[in-house]
Amino acid sequence: MIWLDWQRVEKIIKEEKPKTVIIVGPDGIIDVLLDLGEKLESMGIKSYISGDPSYGSCDLQINKINVTGADLIFNVGHTIGIENIGNVRFIDFQYMFNDEDINKIADLIMNYITDNKLIGKIGLYTISNYYFAYLKLLEKLKGRVDIVEPRKYETLLQGQVLGCNFYSAFVPEVKFNFFLGESLFHAIGLQLSSEKETFIVDPHMKIIYSVRNEANKYLRASFARIAMANSAEKIGIIIGEKEGQVNLQKANFLSREFRKFGIKTFNIIMNEIIPEKVNKFQNLDAFIETACPRIPMNVEGFKKPLLSYPEALALIKLKKKIPVDNPYRGAIWF
Repeated sequence: MIWLDWQRVEKIIKEEKPKTVIIVGPDGIIDVLLDLGEKLESMGIKSYISGDPSYGSCDLQINKINVTGADLIFNVGHTIGIENIGNVRFIDFQYMFNDEDINKIADLIMNYITDNKLIGKIGLYTISNYYFAYLKLLEKLKGRVDIVEPRKYETLLQGQVLGCNFYSAFVPEVKFNFFLGESLFHAIGLQLSSEKETFIVDPHMKIIYSVRNEANKYLRASFARIAMANSAEKIGIIIGEKEGQVNLQKANFLSREFRKFGIKTFNIIMNEIIPEKVNKFQNLDAFIETACPRIPMNVEGFKKPLLSYPEALALIKLKKKIPVDNPYRGAIWF
């Protein structure tokens, strides 16, 4: 069962009286976006559904207001600890589970810990779309297992992680991470950032599994990209155009650093960093993108090595003859 915070939508409409709205969200909930658009149209509010997926609260797509003249953007499914950024209104979207489901998931975790003889404190984390289930699950597990309170990051919900922010999980006494949700993407990030074994708790399939092997594959691929980029004489530094991904200072810093080693750098600005666009720059030897640390990890098809900002810092270490280890160790990747 799914739930969208329609009460918040109605409140925004009543208070702000928008005539035109743009609706954005991740690819996986297109039907939800269409339903929302249909409801708004029935209320006399013109709606545009974004055909470009929003990858998070850093991908606001404000440029679409300039094109359409819309009053507001409803960003669905990327709830964080703040409700508004400029003309963007975050609208909560949740996968809902009844008490019977939550009890089954709690028992599943308890049995998994017992069967696999996991000794030590655990951390439980999630993403915003499972937040209601997360809070219920915490209550069910209280007194049954030693769960450590997550750290609180200023703009995140309790226990929430993003694809590039794992601050909640940086609790020294935790030995094992459990991630509530089906997203391998986020669970691998948890494992790499904290270097603690992480288990996905899939509430739909009612299964638990370790992501250690998948995380190790990502790490090996990262080391390979860094090694290949080490011989580059010309590097393209890609700056993202998306509102939360414009990192000019980082790009300028990298350009200065690599020029110290006699490497030519070229600044490239790009909205969607995809192979079809990057591969056109055939005369460059490698690329670094400062927009999102997950792009090199999750997008295939780049013909030349493409590094994230953490990987670029590792490459600088390599140039300085400093030992390189996991470039993704750390709470925050941006």
